[in-house]
Amino acid sequence: MPQDRNKLLRYQVLNTCFQDTSRQYRIGDLVDCCNRELRRYDLREVSRRTVQLDLQTLQAEPYNVEFDPDLRAQNVYRYVDTSYNLELLKLAAPDRDALTRTIEVLRERYSDADEQNPQWQWMLTTLQAIADGRPLESADPYVSFENNEAFAGNAHFATLLESIINRHPVVVRYKPYFQPEPEELRVHPYYLKQFNSRWFLFAAAEGRDGIVNLALDRILGIRQWRHAYREAEVDFKAYFDDMIGVSRNSDMAIEQITLRVSNQRYPYVETKPFSEKQRIIKHDEQTHTITFPMRVNRELVAELLSFGTDIEVLHPQHLRQQIAEIVEQMHNQYNA
Repeated sequence: MPQDRNKLLRYQVLNTCFQDTSRQYRIGDLVDCCNRELRRYDLREVSRRTVQLDLQTLQAEPYNVEFDPDLRAQNVYRYVDTSYNLELLKLAAPDRDALTRTIEVLRERYSDADEQNPQWQWMLTTLQAIADGRPLESADPYVSFENNEAFAGNAHFATLLESIINRHPVVVRYKPYFQPEPEELRVHPYYLKQFNSRWFLFAAAEGRDGIVNLALDRILGIRQWRHAYREAEVDFKAYFDDMIGVSRNSDMAIEQITLRVSNQRYPYVETKPFSEKQRIIKHDEQTHTITFPMRVNRELVAELLSFGTDIEVLHPQHLRQQIAEIVEQMHNQYNA
């Protein structure tokens, strides 16, 4: 089995190319396909020489790949049998046994609620397939999670995650949206959260009160900071309970939100509630009235606006007024 992720991805790409009967792949095409996939994961691109060595390796033990001799005479690479599949993830018996024990520990350790999480289910199913020796098809994925592959902050994720795990403060060169020049922030990183296909770092910053959140795509550089790590004073398991998204100010109180929802859209709101504490206080033939505690931030406002006329804010009054002003501005803009 290839030992590094870069090589494993290359072999997966090459395997797919060798099976493809819709086009002909020469060495330059194979290099382009490999590098396209490597760029998706912010991995270093490879040279023509590297792919040539991959081809030599795959034709030797333990892979023993055989190419169509007629096509090879034309410098084209395709399996003799295009139904052949590289066993890239086949494990030796000791590794398989260790992985099986790991899966058992994971199933015992985490609750039923955890196992209802789709990402969790996908991970366990994939690990079990590897342990059982079942092939994983790279050409036809059957699960897709929300991920922005072009997101500029992807390159910083691993560094920040390692800093959080190892409790290492870092110096971040950061460029806020509406600030002409970048600034340097000395931060104690605590938590990474994805929202709307973007990643955000939650941290304590020297010289600033409370928790700051930094969009990873606005980070220009990161370096280690030799300084004592300040432990988090926030329980991040509960930090996001009464808010949507990532925006939160220290003076942003929890308020009781009351909404009137059309019966046409209520099934959506019922199965995808604004809050775990959402409850119905009234309903009739046209509407359901619901209430829940929530901090009013820009993400909540955007979510409410996305429902158009199917949701009316009843309380609090300042939120109702804010929505009304936005709607009026939009009306004026489109009727100018």
